Amino acid sequence: MSAIATKVVAGQRQLPGNPLIAISNEIVKGLRHGWAERAQILIEVPMFTSFMLMLAFIVGQSGNILSGRMSWAMDPAKASWLFLGFGVYMFVYLQIQKLFWRMLAEIQTGTMEQTYLSSLPSWVHIIVGRAISATIEAGVVVSIMYVVTNLVFKLDLTWRPDALIPMFFVLVGGAGFSLIIAGCTLVWKRVEMFNDLLLLFLMLASGAVIATDKLPSVLRLISPFVFLTQPVAGIRRIMLDNQSLTLWGTGGYVWMTTTTLGWIAAGVTIFRICENSAKRSGALGRY
Repeated sequence: MSAIATKVVAGQRQLPGNPLIAISNEIVKGLRHGWAERAQILIEVPMFTSFMLMLAFIVGQSGNILSGRMSWAMDPAKASWLFLGFGVYMFVYLQIQKLFWRMLAEIQTGTMEQTYLSSLPSWVHIIVGRAISATIEAGVVVSIMYVVTNLVFKLDLTWRPDALIPMFFVLVGGAGFSLIIAGCTLVWKRVEMFNDLLLLFLMLASGAVIATDKLPSVLRLISPFVFLTQPVAGIRRIMLDNQSLTLWGTGGYVWMTTTTLGWIAAGVTIFRICENSAKRSGALGRY
């Protein structure tokens, strides 16, 4: 069987269109998973929307809450600032969660080895095909969340096409983070608690819901190097301040490019190390 598989892989590498077919198959497979999980998505939408609204009311009011003078009034500018950070974070959150649970399901059912019949490196399947399908799902969830939040707070956002630039960096950096989680899943399997802990840290350290200058000193030192921090700042600069991205500084092209490439390099490296370990121990199959 290994000799036959080797011939198949060798034959596939001679087909120029095969990489695109492999990626499109991963996208379609991910979307089919999403459709099969439509009931779960219907549960996720009100849950995430309610969490967003709760954050909009309580973030920045710790003093009032402790003194018993909680104010339920909300400044639309503050709600807009928070929505952009949390909405962008949700793309990364859903991308990573979908990848983890679906990858775990493939390992459990014994179909993970099919990935290695493709002419593409296995990590390309992780960060291209599966990430795109998860991004489409996340787009639906965040769009509904925006509509509901806008009905409550009347968000004041400037919609400009250049906001897609930092969003691109978010998705690419998130793909690098996904590879780290994927590598850990191949080796240790049930790492959901570790995964959730990293995602919580990501939300806090990136400035998505708390301004970076309000973070504890340790997190302020780490925050600039988190792949989500710079793109979130860039999106807020465009959609809140109606300004263009700068070359340098927080949210600038240099910082976004540097952190994104760093996380992609780290993700590929860690994934390859974990993948080789899983192959040596025979952990790619069922467990």
